[in-house]
Amino acid sequence: MKTTKLFLGCVLTATLFIACNSDTSASKRSGVAQDALPPVQPVPNAKPDIYLYLVTVNNLLLRDQPTKTGSKVVSKFQSGDFVEGTGEVSDKKEEAIIREIPMTEPYYRVVSTTPEQFKGWAFGGALLPVYAGDRRNSPDMGKLSQFALFLKSLNPKKLDSGKKAWDYVKSNFANANGSLADASFIMMEFFLRQMIAEGEFYTMTEKIQWAEEDYNLIDANKFDVNKYPATKSIADNGFSLAVGEGMVFPMVDWQKLNDFFASKVTPPMKAFINQTLLEDKAQAWSDGGIIIPFEQIADRGVFWEKFNRENPYFPMHQTTRESERWMRLVTLNGDSNTPTYDTETNAISEDFKKMWAYVLQKYPGTELAKSVKEISDLAAAEGWKRTKKVEAFQTKIANEQMQ
Repeated sequence: MKTTKLFLGCVLTATLFIACNSDTSASKRSGVAQDALPPVQPVPNAKPDIYLYLVTVNNLLLRDQPTKTGSKVVSKFQSGDFVEGTGEVSDKKEEAIIREIPMTEPYYRVVSTTPEQFKGWAFGGALLPVYAGDRRNSPDMGKLSQFALFLKSLNPKKLDSGKKAWDYVKSNFANANGSLADASFIMMEFFLRQMIAEGEFYTMTEKIQWAEEDYNLIDANKFDVNKYPATKSIADNGFSLAVGEGMVFPMVDWQKLNDFFASKVTPPMKAFINQTLLEDKAQAWSDGGIIIPFEQIADRGVFWEKFNRENPYFPMHQTTRESERWMRLVTLNGDSNTPTYDTETNAISEDFKKMWAYVLQKYPGTELAKSVKEISDLAAAEGWKRTKKVEAFQTKIANEQMQ
C-alpha cells in the first residue's frame, strides 16, 4: 500500500503532466501525432487591479508579517472564504503542511472580503488563485461563494461527491462566461484533484483482475468503462482511468472538463484547457522514459513559454510555469530513463541532436532556442560527447531550472 500511495503521490503532485500514467513501450513514439499549437490570444500586460484567492484550508492564519517567526496573528480564514490581493508576494518562502502535504511557498499580501477588511500576509500554499485582472470584469462573488460553500459541504473521500459537484456546476454555471467561467473551472478542477488525492479511490481498481487488453485500451483512451461495476462508478462520478507501472487508477477527466468549460471560458483559459487535454491524452512519460516523439516535448515547451509570455497574470500561472520549466529541462537534459547520451559511449543521442536542430529551425528567437543553441554548440565543440564540460553545463541547467 505504501508503494501505491508513493506512486500516486508522484502522479498527483501537480502538476498536471508529470504523470507516470502510461505503460506503453517506446515504440509509441512513431504513432503519436505531433502536438498542435493552438493560438493564444494576447492580453494586455498591465498589472491587474485585483487578485482573488479561495482559501482552501480551515484556520488559515493572517499575519502582520510574512513569516511564522515573530509575526502577530491578525485574523483567521476558513476554507471557502475569499480574499483579495494586489499581487504582492514575500521574497522568502516557508514550509507548511497543507492537507497532509508539505509545501514550501511564499506569503501573499491579502485583505479579507468581510466588512472589517483585515489586512496582512497569508501562506500561499493555502490560497487558490481564481482571478487576476480588472475589478470591473471580476467574477460574480455571490455565485462563487455559494459554489465554495457547496464544495465545502461535500466529503472529498466519497466518490459520489464528484457527481454532486458536477450536477451543481451544470445547474449553476451552464450560462457562465468569461471570468466567472474561468473561476468556476479552477474551483471544480481543484476539488476533483483534491478528491483524487484524499479519496484513495485507487483501492477500487486494485481489486479488479485486469486483462492485458484492458491496459492497452485504457492507455489508448478506448476502454469501455461499463465493463466493470467499479469502472462504471468511477466514470459516472466524473473521473477517467489511467495506467502506470502496471496499475490502473482514477484521474481527473479532462475531456469532461473540456466539454463543459471550453466554450465558456476566456481565450487564455480555453488555450490552457485545450493544451492540457492534448497532453493528458498523449502522455509523454512512462517509467521515467519519453514515449512520444522528442519534437513534441519541444513543441510543448515552446507552447508554454509563449503562453506564459502572453498571459503573465494567468490565474493558474504556477501550473503553466511549471509546465514550461519541466519541458525545457527535459529538452536540454533528457529524463531519468531517456538521457541525452549513450550511457556506454557517452555519445550524444541522435534523437536529441535531431530535436535540438528541430528547435533551432522551427522556434528561432524563443528562450528555449537560446538555451538549445548553447548546449548544441557546446556538444558539437566537444565532438558530440558528454564530456565533463557538457556534464557541468547540464548540471548548471538543472540547478537553474529547479530554483
